Amino acid sequence: MKDKTTSFLTATVLVFSFLVAPSLSLAGEPMQQRSPGFVHILGGILLTPPVFIGKLVTCVGTQVTAGVAYTATFGVEGNYDGGTNGREIGEVARRSCTGSWWVRPSQVVRDYGE
Repeated sequence: MKDKTTSFLTATVLVFSFLVAPSLSLAGEPMQQRSPGFVHILGGILLTPPVFIGKLVTCVGTQVTAGVAYTATFGVEGNYDGGTNGREIGEVARRSCTGSWWVRPSQVVRDYGE
């Protein structure tokens, strides 16, 4: 008797969650592109300084750490076909400084919607 009740409750919760979740029914439809409005432009302006500062701290910190690691492991064989660790350290350092350094209004529209 207890197993039937548990099964019934589980099935009811599952069906209810499918009925309530509207995003599941819209998953196949393409999203319409919206042009950024005043709020999105303001969001881009307000979100850019924290993103820029965080990216700057990450980039500089990784460059310094990579320099120390490169110096400490100079000449040590790495994972690259007999190469040294320098190539791998350089890739990690380069990737920390790539990507967008500011927030565009179109990104605010895409991430936060209306």
